[in-house]
Amino acid sequence: VASTKGFLTQLVACYLLALYLAQVKGTRYGDEISQVMHQLEAMPDRIQQVLDGAESVYELARQHVDTRSVLFLGRHAGYPVALEGALKLKELAYLHAEGFAAGELKHGPIALVEDGLPVLCVVPPAGRDQLRDKMVSGIQEVRARGARTICLVEEGDDAITPYADVVVRLPKVPVLLQPLVAVVPLQLFACELATVMGHDVDQPRNLAKSVTVE
Repeated sequence: VASTKGFLTQLVACYLLALYLAQVKGTRYGDEISQVMHQLEAMPDRIQQVLDGAESVYELARQHVDTRSVLFLGRHAGYPVALEGALKLKELAYLHAEGFAAGELKHGPIALVEDGLPVLCVVPPAGRDQLRDKMVSGIQEVRARGARTICLVEEGDDAITPYADVVVRLPKVPVLLQPLVAVVPLQLFACELATVMGHDVDQPRNLAKSVTVE
């Protein structure tokens, strides 16, 4: 009921639509489109890498069994990932969870930050340096106010380590394809936390597979 495949498949559909429009409008050369297609075809292996390291995410979830509120931060392509992470936590663990664009932090959401609050941060990969610098600034802001920062960072990137209480490593992928791998640890986190809290993740309360009334 709390579908995880829906988010991933919608992303892939959007990538494919964008590539088709680029081909039709001639805004990208054929070899560029082929390159992105090959990168997309490699994504299942990258996602499997995340799944192979799931135990560390499960352990992280078990550490937060008494948590009652969680924030998620993302920038650029990481913002919808933050929203999906928060949604899954609401659906499965029945916790207060909010996803925010990191650039909006000082416009209100930072008031929610208190000592010990888990804040999961989707850090832009290398190649988006301006976004990364601003994300680091946001991480520093919430950590200075007592938040526990859990940062999703691509492997080999150690620049974030000084600002993170916990680092979750992601396989290296092209910048705009990062959501396909970054969302998986957040979904696993929500699933495991709900399970250890005693909730049935296959039948979340008040949810139905399809919405039939408005």
